Amino acid sequence: MQKKKKRKLNYEKNYGPDSEVLKIVKILIAVVLFLVVFYLLAMIMTGEIKFGNKKTKEETTQIQYDEILAGETFNKNEDEYYVLYFNFSEKLSSTYLTYRDGYLEKTEHFPMYMVDLEKGFNTSYVKNNEEEIKEYPENISELKVVNPTIVKVKDKKVVERVEGKDKVKEFLKNINS
Repeated sequence: MQKKKKRKLNYEKNYGPDSEVLKIVKILIAVVLFLVVFYLLAMIMTGEIKFGNKKTKEETTQIQYDEILAGETFNKNEDEYYVLYFNFSEKLSSTYLTYRDGYLEKTEHFPMYMVDLEKGFNTSYVKNNEEEIKEYPENISELKVVNPTIVKVKDKKVVERVEGKDKVKEFLKNINS
């Protein structure tokens, strides 16, 4: 029988300057420092952190209630009001707005809301060639308009409707006088 050879096991200290634990701790500290520096740089670049003694000017936020979505046509609190549907980017839009502003400056007037037909939420209410228009819709599912259209809503129902550029312009002129 052969004699069993004794194996020598080399035990290293895990606490010396070259130990694995110390290397892992150094790597973790380097990663955390890198992330902190990167985060601070990102904050400075986005303007969340500012240097210097600059006073920021406080601006008051104004909420505008005149522009609505077409889906809100029958949801307003007033008993009687107008809704003007048109593309805000068309050439005649400034004319519509001028007449509208003149009407709203009068002492006796109904509220007038505007709907931009080019906005994505409003495009489903624009009449296609195949669709029928119900002259006086009583709910939002029946509402279809052409560009431009003005409707008068009374008691959550359309009671008056004017369509076409010339007719809408004439109607706005008439309510101004």
